[in-house]
Amino acid sequence: MEIERLRTDAAALLADGRAKMVMGFRARGEARVPAFVTDPEQTADLVYDAACRLNLAAYLRKTELLRFRPVAVVARPAVMRSLAILAAEAQLAAADVLVLAVDDDAYHGVLDLPGTVALLKEKYADLPHDAEVLKQIEAIAAMTPDERAAFWTEQFAKCTRCYACRAACPMCYCQRCIVEKNVPQWISTAARGHGNYAWNVIRAFHLAGRCTECGACEAACPQGIPLMLLNIALACNVDDAFGTAAGYDLEAKPVIGSWSPDDNEDFIR
Repeated sequence: MEIERLRTDAAALLADGRAKMVMGFRARGEARVPAFVTDPEQTADLVYDAACRLNLAAYLRKTELLRFRPVAVVARPAVMRSLAILAAEAQLAAADVLVLAVDDDAYHGVLDLPGTVALLKEKYADLPHDAEVLKQIEAIAAMTPDERAAFWTEQFAKCTRCYACRAACPMCYCQRCIVEKNVPQWISTAARGHGNYAWNVIRAFHLAGRCTECGACEAACPQGIPLMLLNIALACNVDDAFGTAAGYDLEAKPVIGSWSPDDNEDFIR
């Protein structure tokens, strides 16, 4: 990966005012942590490799960072798709962001959002689901309903309701989450039983047609709950039902909350 070229471009964006901040990564020992760079000289500390898995798009709606727009974001394909969804859902203006487009092997330069979507369609239109996760989904689908319920009950029992998954996900941008509403209280806030089950399933459904499979939620979970099993299973269902994948259209309507006369209605009995 052409890290020196990325650093040079990042410094130029800050120096000429095209960006007020560059959001990327720096090394902390073996770890890769977010870097919020406003000084061109600090871009020399930027790094990018396969360990940079955090989805930086999750920071874009933080109140503390709004004054730094336009912002340039180091973004791999899953993060590029997240940016496209935020724009489609009117959470991000195209003029507010530039993309330092990367993957594990290449650096594609500085792009605006339309250019980012064009790159996604050209080079990353057929990103495969994680093969190992698909195998696990197939195994769960082969279970009886009682076995599946027992499997997920065991997994969700681990949840401490820390909401690290929510914090790591750029699609969780509600100012007040459903789990924080208590008049009426739809979901118990206690870290046990039905409340845990409801929280994890409802969050997964809220991501249907919106998850870019970046994996940040599962990586952030301190209890090791296999959240991507839910997310990818729903992504497959959305693709089967609607023939669409998240994050390739700056004007896409959300799968949940929109309707078309051409929608498949085979589920109606």
